[in-house]
Amino acid sequence: MWQRVALFALAIAATVSAHGQSEAALREYFQGMNVTAKADLPAAKAGVDIYPDAAPAINNAQVGKQVRKFGVAIRRDDSITIKDVRVTARSIEVEFGPSELRTANSDTAPTVSVATAASQSEKKLAQDIDRETDPARREKMQEELNELILRRAREEARLKAAVVQLAAARAKEDSDRQRATSNATRFNLLFPSGVPSRALSPDYLIAALTPWIDFDREASISAIQDSMPAATRQVPDQEPPPSIELRKGLTEAELRRMFGDPIKREPRTVGDLHVELLTFKENGTIVEATMVEGVLVRFTESSY
Repeated sequence: MWQRVALFALAIAATVSAHGQSEAALREYFQGMNVTAKADLPAAKAGVDIYPDAAPAINNAQVGKQVRKFGVAIRRDDSITIKDVRVTARSIEVEFGPSELRTANSDTAPTVSVATAASQSEKKLAQDIDRETDPARREKMQEELNELILRRAREEARLKAAVVQLAAARAKEDSDRQRATSNATRFNLLFPSGVPSRALSPDYLIAALTPWIDFDREASISAIQDSMPAATRQVPDQEPPPSIELRKGLTEAELRRMFGDPIKREPRTVGDLHVELLTFKENGTIVEATMVEGVLVRFTESSY
């Protein structure tokens, strides 16, 4: 009898020890990893339950109910960081939070610097006025120049009004998100019969979470290539594009020269203005650019 109790206790101790070692290995692999959310994640403290061995693996109705009740902690396409991994007898918990690498280059009401610059037509007309000697023609040309300046001022006012509206909307989103992210956001991988040994590997967790999380391995591949001998590394087919300072006032064409074609384009309308949110991804950097009438008025950068 006592021998059976002792063997049972040893078996439990061995299982706990194995889980502890696996937890440490998983935490070392995932903790601090930057990934991308494929769906809105609720701010529920209980987290989102996933049953990897069931079909379907997740109760979408329950997740929708959590979003409505607790709000959205992390939105679709947000860059997020894996904060922790915990292993229990019947579950693996993966906790997420906003990316610590994400930085925003924004003001409460950003300005549109490009709208204050005189157009080529204005500059040429001003030069022609300086050279004109006929008073009547000079007066008429000055009237034309004044009209161009007034038109530019009106356009600048329209752009600034749009930026103020965008900033107000973004401030509300940031406020809601800050409130929501005060709660932990996590996935609970549940195994009613106990966590199997096959689940205690990075590849298993990545496969189980891939429907909701984008694990981008480009950075890992790059790190591996950097550690390889120079003769075995892949040589890029093209030289990198010339460096251009990322700043407000750039056009979409200039952004394309810097980062290539956008991977995502989200058009919207603010009043009578055409607004687009462009997402670029290049060399380990994700840039989200807010364009108003084709002009960059706001941008954020994050690493992946």
